[in-house]
Amino acid sequence: MHFPAPDDTAVPPSDSRGYVGLAAGVLLTALLLAFVGLFWSAQEQARTARRQQVFDTSVHQTLAALKDRLATFETMLRGLRGYHDGSQSIGVAEFEAYYEGLALPANLPGLQMLALLDAPGADAEPAAATLVQPASARANLERDSLGRAPVRDALQRARDSGRLALSGLLRPAGDSSPLIMALALYTPGAEPAAPAQRRERLKGWAVAQLDLAQVISDLQPELLQDVALAIHDGPAVAGSAPLFASHPGYSPASLNAALEAVVALDVGGRRWTLVLYPLPPFDQRFEGSGHHAMALLGMAFSVLAGWFLAVQINGRRRAVALAHAMTRELRQARDALEDTLNAVPDLLLEVDQEGRILHLRSSRADLAGMPQAQIGHTLAEVLPARSASEFLAALREAREQGYSEGRQYSVPLPGGRRWFELSVARKGPAAGPDHYIALARDVTRRHDAEAAMHSLAHYDTLTGLPNRRLLLERMRHALQVCRDQGTHGVLLYLDLDHFKQINDARGHGVGDSLLLQTGQRLLGLASGQDTVARLGGDEFVWLVPGLAGLPTQARAQAEKLAGRLSQAVAQPYEVEGLRYSASASVGAALFPQPGQGVVDLLREADTAMYRAKEQGRAQVCFFEPGMHDQAQERLALAQDLQSAVADNALQVYAQPQVDGAGRLIGAELLLRWHDPRRGAVPPERFIAAAEESGLISRMGSDVLRQACDTLALLARRGRRLAISVNVSPRQFRQPDFVQQVRAALQGSGAPAQQLTLEVTEGLLLENWQATAERMHELVALGVRLSIDDFGTGYSSLAYLKKLPLYELKIDRSFVQDVPQDDNDAAIVRAIVAVAHHLRLQVVAEGVETQAQADFLRQHGCDALQGYLYGRPMPLAQWLQGLEDRAD
Repeated sequence: MHFPAPDDTAVPPSDSRGYVGLAAGVLLTALLLAFVGLFWSAQEQARTARRQQVFDTSVHQTLAALKDRLATFETMLRGLRGYHDGSQSIGVAEFEAYYEGLALPANLPGLQMLALLDAPGADAEPAAATLVQPASARANLERDSLGRAPVRDALQRARDSGRLALSGLLRPAGDSSPLIMALALYTPGAEPAAPAQRRERLKGWAVAQLDLAQVISDLQPELLQDVALAIHDGPAVAGSAPLFASHPGYSPASLNAALEAVVALDVGGRRWTLVLYPLPPFDQRFEGSGHHAMALLGMAFSVLAGWFLAVQINGRRRAVALAHAMTRELRQARDALEDTLNAVPDLLLEVDQEGRILHLRSSRADLAGMPQAQIGHTLAEVLPARSASEFLAALREAREQGYSEGRQYSVPLPGGRRWFELSVARKGPAAGPDHYIALARDVTRRHDAEAAMHSLAHYDTLTGLPNRRLLLERMRHALQVCRDQGTHGVLLYLDLDHFKQINDARGHGVGDSLLLQTGQRLLGLASGQDTVARLGGDEFVWLVPGLAGLPTQARAQAEKLAGRLSQAVAQPYEVEGLRYSASASVGAALFPQPGQGVVDLLREADTAMYRAKEQGRAQVCFFEPGMHDQAQERLALAQDLQSAVADNALQVYAQPQVDGAGRLIGAELLLRWHDPRRGAVPPERFIAAAEESGLISRMGSDVLRQACDTLALLARRGRRLAISVNVSPRQFRQPDFVQQVRAALQGSGAPAQQLTLEVTEGLLLENWQATAERMHELVALGVRLSIDDFGTGYSSLAYLKKLPLYELKIDRSFVQDVPQDDNDAAIVRAIVAVAHHLRLQVVAEGVETQAQADFLRQHGCDALQGYLYGRPMPLAQWLQGLEDRAD
């Protein structure tokens, strides 16, 4: 076939097609390169966004976890304050039981110490630690912490603000970062408003020492492992040392880096600055070069596609390959987002406004609480009614405000009931109308700790009954209800009689069992609206509202209840195979009365209970208005007596003792009190007040020293006379009583054999063996022992032959009617006969007539004492009379 020769003047057709193909290829290459550039830019932005998203999630988790943990510490301190306010007093053993009952070191890792501090006398003085757990932390607290400026500052801020206060770092950060949390304790009453009022009513502080490093370490499993955390006390500036840093390479000079979060957190009156920044492993997770290679491949493909288009080869196949590559990249982006969501440990839900579950996921299967199979169901179908109602309330709040947080719900699961805290927010419009994202965080551990703290603050740890704090709340409610409904109620105040004897003799285990059984018996008597509470020790209260409206009917109902109460307590108790008997003194107070508050009601029942004890125990006594005045008088008498003892206003008198022939052989020293306002106070009144208040020991010690000084003076004058002093059971049982007697004898130089110590028979009732041992120690010093008022107490001839006694004193009640009364005369003759048979001296007191004296001498009484031979007179006057007679 012949082809014509090409025309030199025309453009060859092949060249034209080549230019068109080249132009199309160049255009396609440019378009594809632009697409590749957009793809690479999108992938780079997506990688940066994923990196930022995961880092922001870690920041949120860290901040939320730290807030939760610090809130738990604050809740623990508030529980301790409630426990303190609800208790009259807290002993070392009770505080240790409180600390161990909460299992605080296990439940709150990072807690190093829990303490109650007493307020100092002045601002410049450090606080004093009263109760510390663990006990080993006391020395470090008193030596290294209380005197430090950060701790003083925290205590003062807690005192003046009434809120939680956090100290700065106690010492340079090393392996630990110790801080102090403090909460002020005030005297009971309305919450003080002004700092000046808070300072006046300050009682002390509830204090916890925590190791910030250990707290963060315990939270670490919940946080991302490749993000570092540093915490500054105040702003983070170059050169400042952090409270805590999880990575040794941290430096505040690197702030405001490309990926770094600086967050302020206000806690306990201090502002912390949290600095979070990624570590190299974090960045390595996002350094994949797949999209770079894809971009390079796309560029090469673009060139090849343009060339292939130009030559019209494999265009479609390349386009399909490019689509596949783009699909893979999209899948990788989706997987990265999936990994981020799987890293969130909480329960994540998407629901609509009706509460229908659209999506549910959690990285921890044990927290789901709602099976995946229930997606599409409503919350009311998969949750308990109360929990579903709380969840829906959070949705309504989010719809109105845009978000909701802090609401809690519970779900019964095979491992036990779990508690969740909700955070709900409205989703963006692209997801559909009224779609919500809910984050449910497991707070079971915190909820259980708060419940345990509430129980310890409002319930007795031994019996499980309400304590004083909860009782006062229910009394306030009962008073208001009775006033509103026109009804009455009664408060029964019960105190077990002689419970201390059982506790001392059988141990606290038996005593605790008796208290538990008593509480159960009271609960068995109570109805649903009643309250049975334990105030402490062996004191219980039964609050019964809802009695009749008429006072007389209410009184009759209350008397029946009190009788049932006494009968229930009087039933025998069985502990460890042994039976014990007990009785109770019960005080009753009816309510409401005009102007009566909860404190008044409790005081009235307490006053009535003490009147029942005064009447012989095992009694029921109703409060009468005059009892309060008598109680006030007893309190005033005790306060005046305390002032008199402090001012040495009590005088020592002497009453002479004579032998059978009427010769002076000694004297008994007696205390007399002449008050400027009251006049002469009878001994039976102020001695009883001294016994009750504990002043009797100091008073007895003063008389003992004066007796020894008197014996030493008489010895120097050559007078061999005996001096007798009374010793109360409380004074006799003091651990150092024997040392007191030895010191008084040695310090004065008094002859010990002329000193007679008089004790009552009641001393022998409790711990007889210990009493006998102490008597032998006193006799070893040379002192004589006498049984005073013999025959009026729990007389037993058994101890007369076992104790190292010197004499018996016949009580004046037997002497005053002899010789006319045959019964008293027979008793006196029997006492003298038994005493002489046991080689004991006999002293008769209260001798006022010559006939009494003659009868006593006739039957062999060794010594006489009474108005017939001399009234009590001031000791100095008695000594002067001896001197005058000697002259």
